[in-house]
Amino acid sequence: MTNSIHDIAVIGGGASGTLLSIQLLRRATPGLRIALIERGPSPGRGIAYAQSNGDNLLNTRPGDVTLHSDQPDHFARWLAGRADDDGKPYAAHAFVPRRLYGDYLAEQLAADAQARPGMLTLLQGEVIDIARSTGGLTLALADGGTLRCRLAVLATGHAPPSGRDGAFHGDPWSPDALAGLAPDERLLIIGTGLTMADLATTLDARGHRGRIVAMSRRGLLPRSHPALPPAGAHHDMPEAFTRGELSARLKAFRRMVRGGESWSGLMHATRAHNAELWHELSEAQRRRFLRHLRPWWDVHRHRLPPQVAERIAGLREAGRLEIRRGRIAEITPAPDHVDVAWSAPGTAEITCERFDRVIDCRGPRTDPDSGARLARALRDSGLAGVDPLGLSFATDDADRVSGPAADRLFALGPPTRGRHWEITAMPDIRRRGTALAERLLGLLAADER
Repeated sequence: MTNSIHDIAVIGGGASGTLLSIQLLRRATPGLRIALIERGPSPGRGIAYAQSNGDNLLNTRPGDVTLHSDQPDHFARWLAGRADDDGKPYAAHAFVPRRLYGDYLAEQLAADAQARPGMLTLLQGEVIDIARSTGGLTLALADGGTLRCRLAVLATGHAPPSGRDGAFHGDPWSPDALAGLAPDERLLIIGTGLTMADLATTLDARGHRGRIVAMSRRGLLPRSHPALPPAGAHHDMPEAFTRGELSARLKAFRRMVRGGESWSGLMHATRAHNAELWHELSEAQRRRFLRHLRPWWDVHRHRLPPQVAERIAGLREAGRLEIRRGRIAEITPAPDHVDVAWSAPGTAEITCERFDRVIDCRGPRTDPDSGARLARALRDSGLAGVDPLGLSFATDDADRVSGPAADRLFALGPPTRGRHWEITAMPDIRRRGTALAERLLGLLAADER
């Protein structure tokens, strides 16, 4: 690895890191040097957009995930030159295959890098440690190399789920999760959220005929988006949500829905302000939210495309998918089956069942204690701490990672979830990423003065 120093190193080439790199390139002055470091073979994919299955759709409409807030139709215009499997153009309000968004991110990054030759260096590798050095930071790579930079951004996304143990698969995105699966095998899916829906529709598309049981503590399914954007949806946050504690805000929401307001319209109205609402809660209120309201928030905030919701409903009506409430007490994997001990709500009685395969679909890990090498190294060295809720690294309102390198080390996306809560969807990442790009370039300019 070269001994020259980069101005900014972006660690992670998923959606967060790619978006930040694009925003930096578009605002850059000549001579800026950016390094984008990604473990996978190409940037722009990450867990969310690397899937080749066309049945896995974006959970939001094209206008909500544009790269540029001043061009709300940017992604829709990009889609206009493409067609679905039937040769039909995509509608502006359509829920399109998720892999297309990965193509969009990768293509925009390549175009912006080509327009500003020499500014962006793409490196395939894994950063395993960071240390302060003269004039900035030194990144240690898994292959033994190092990279020096003036500023660095942790855009590492979600931590990978657990691995495989016999017929138990902890990573639903791994090719092994469905490899060798017989069409009539009986499956248990742990979790009943968006990842479960992705897996169930994928199994259906593959012709799986065996019974699927999806289990979570509450058995909640994500709600569905309306087929068309709601008419007259709110654009301004209702004033009732801007004051009072958590319980007062919840009561205001329920009161407005009972009064005839669309709950999906209200959720849309608060979307751009979710971080602000989170910031105004005390730590005790945030803990109450996570303990009591989070499952209900998730199923109303993170919704299914209507066609996916219809497929899930069809699988349930046909008896091929069972949604079950239950708490898992023990999982005992074997090479060709998994024994599961679980209990129904409100009872201590344990039921034991055998499944041909169990797949954990509770979603990616969001806490920094989940075992990623870089996260462990940063905590062990004291360069980064964990936020009080255990959701992410500790960061401040300027997205600086709290610790001795706070003037040099920043974060974007899921690694800042404790500070901002809603920072996993592209509209939220775009807002924070745009602001962070301007902040980083301002710091570099100040250093030059």
